[in-house]
Amino acid sequence: MDAAEFELRSGVDPGLEEDLVDRLVEYNKERSAVVRERFEPANLKSEPVHVFALAPDGSLLGGCAGRVERSWHWLTIDTMWVDANARGQGIGTALLEAIEAQGRARGCRWADVTTFDFQAPDFYRKAGYEQYGVKRDYPPGHTNHFLRKNL
Repeated sequence: MDAAEFELRSGVDPGLEEDLVDRLVEYNKERSAVVRERFEPANLKSEPVHVFALAPDGSLLGGCAGRVERSWHWLTIDTMWVDANARGQGIGTALLEAIEAQGRARGCRWADVTTFDFQAPDFYRKAGYEQYGVKRDYPPGHTNHFLRKNL
């Protein structure tokens, strides 16, 4: 094909998007055994992992929710929150350690999390996470921190 023989089309097209994704997945599978394994039907879904801290009356004091990619050995922490009145009492640390233990039990070697500058980057650093990237002005005026930890 001559480089001048193509059409650029803008606009949402679910059919072309699906084709695009399929082609990229095939390309990646051809080049990586680990990617091939990840896209086996049994490995397609992430495994949810959750830990909650409850008060004696059953109300939520905090929680941590994530997912495990067994074939890639990663735990991803998606959501972590502790009630403002319960912070500083070790609940966050207990939640984080418990979800990491669930990841280890499922074969995870690493964990990752993203957190905004107004959330808890220092909390994760104190827990042994290392920053590997930042996204500035995401959201505008703030920084999103990308952290990981060897489990």
